[in-house]
This record gives sequence, C-alpha cells and structure tokens, in this order.
Amino acid sequence: MRSIFRATTPADQVALLHLFVRAFQNNASSGLLDPAVLFWKYWEPREDWDQPRSYVFENECGIIAHAGIWPAELPGSVRGMHMIDWCSSKNSPGAGLALLQKLTALFDFIYTIGGSDQASHILPRAGFVETTPIWTAARPLRPLRQMFTHQTMDWKLPARLIRNWLWSKSPAADTTGWVTVPMQPSELPSDIASGSKQLAPRSSAFFEFLARCPSLRYQFYGIVHEGRTEGYFALGVLRGQARVAGVWLRDPCPEGWRIAYALALEVALCIPEANEIAACGSMGPSRDAVVESGLRVISSTPVYLWSKKSRFTLPNDFQFQMSDNDAAFLDLGQSSYYT
Repeated sequence: MRSIFRATTPADQVALLHLFVRAFQNNASSGLLDPAVLFWKYWEPREDWDQPRSYVFENECGIIAHAGIWPAELPGSVRGMHMIDWCSSKNSPGAGLALLQKLTALFDFIYTIGGSDQASHILPRAGFVETTPIWTAARPLRPLRQMFTHQTMDWKLPARLIRNWLWSKSPAADTTGWVTVPMQPSELPSDIASGSKQLAPRSSAFFEFLARCPSLRYQFYGIVHEGRTEGYFALGVLRGQARVAGVWLRDPCPEGWRIAYALALEVALCIPEANEIAACGSMGPSRDAVVESGLRVISSTPVYLWSKKSRFTLPNDFQFQMSDNDAAFLDLGQSSYYT
C-alpha cells in the first residue's frame, strides 16, 4: 500500500484529532485535542517561519503517521526543529520512523527532548545521539490551594502539603537593585535573543506568536538594573502552574541566570492563580542558578540530537528551555504539578 509524504492543511484537522485520540489516549480536555491549539501550532501564520509546520504519511486508509514542527535556528542560518505530536497508527508499524527519515532531508538538525520509551529506542537507530540533558525545576507557591487541585489525590497528600508548605517558606535569592517591567513582544530588545550563542536565536515575531498561544497567555517581563534592560523572561499560568517559557539575557553569566529566576519567582507569587512555578534548562550554569534562586531540580530528561553534517555540534553551554519544545504550552487536560 503506497504512502504519500506531504504537509498538512487545516482541512486535515479532524483526521489528525482522530489519530491523536488513538495514539496518545489523552484526557478529552487535553490541549492536544483542542482545535484552536492545533490550528495555532500548525497553520496560524508565523512571520519567523514561512514553511509547513506539520507533515504526515498518508495511504488509502488515511493518515498513518504525523510529526509536528517546532522550528529552531542557529547562527549561520542553520535550520532545525523539534518534533512534537510525533505518532503513527498502530496498524502501520514503522510509519513513524519512515516519516522521521523524510524530515531529515528538510532540516540541518533535529532534536527531541524526552519522549516515550519507544522514541528513546527508535531515535538512536535513526542516527540521533544523546547530548546534554534538560533539568526541570519547580517550587510550590500556594501549597493549600495546590493540594485541592493536585492531579494525584492519594494517602501521600497530607505529607506533600506539609513538605510543600515548608518548601514555599524557604529563603529565595536576594534581588536588591533589580526590577521587572512588563513589556510587549514588540518592546523586547531584539539584540538580546538574537545574539546569544547559548540559545536558539528568537525574533520579536517568535514572541508575538508565543503570546497568541490559546493554552495560556504568556506575559513578558524585562529584567532591569540601573535603568538598563539586561534581559527578559516569558511567564504564563496553566492550570495553576506558572511556567517560565524562557529567559534571555544580555550577559548569560551565573549571576544573571540567578537573578532572572529569582525575579520570575517574585512575579509568579504576585499572580493569584499560580500555585507552583516551573522552569527548564540545560545542565551547567543555569542549573546551579535556578537552585540558588529558590527552586529545586525535580528531574532531568535526555536530549537527542541528529545533524546532517556529522561535524555539527551544539556549544557545551547551549541552553534548551521550555520554549524550545511543547513543554511551554503542553496541556494534559488536568493539573500537572511537579511538586
């Protein structure tokens, strides 16, 4: 049965939702099954990316495999992406891997952060190598309300409440002399997110797109010291969890990271619906800084990297953040606290 590789269109929305229901078995209220989120991810215009953002394999029976594109670019116009919503029909074994092989012809590099056990088994066979892992850090903000909305209601709940209450009262980093200023995407200094070698370059068009996410509304905050904007971060709240989608710094030194996460914690504490704050980053200075800011590292996740040129590697201190994959907006249909 011959299969066709093609980009999707909005006309594929219903077929994709049917595939996702069978492949992921998500909660009915999951953002993965929200037509508005699906349209935003794959077909809403993006000024920073004019290529398709969703591909499928299709045969006479319909769509048998899908991979979404979360674009990334490195200095020198090296085009890459992270795969999201990568899945295949259970009746078409190998279709997902075949789709991945097609995508390698379109990009200079592909990376995946975490994924299923099956993905961890398939990726090395496709030429992916494991690189610097991602840390995930969190801190409870309002433990009592978090308890009543927690996704896990079991006998550990009272002990979790006590632990999180003590944790929420633990000291946070001092930010004297630093302030945050709410900013619109168009107001963010363009040289900060586009000039760093530690991060995927991001333009104001990317931040405009992120701000339109239907799952949660991201706000942007400038990091200001002595009247000068030294960086900024994006923060949004989804089902009680305040997510730091990313931090962009003029000087990404350990002290800069520490101040940024500490300021994000202060902002999250002022948001009434936020019961927990969470952030992600690569191992190195940012990991030490996030701990010093008052959060704790909860887990680490492998990152798999494929590149068309074998000599292509990422800098040792390169930082992947929530905004570099779907962790920034992933909605499982219920609270997904880390603490």
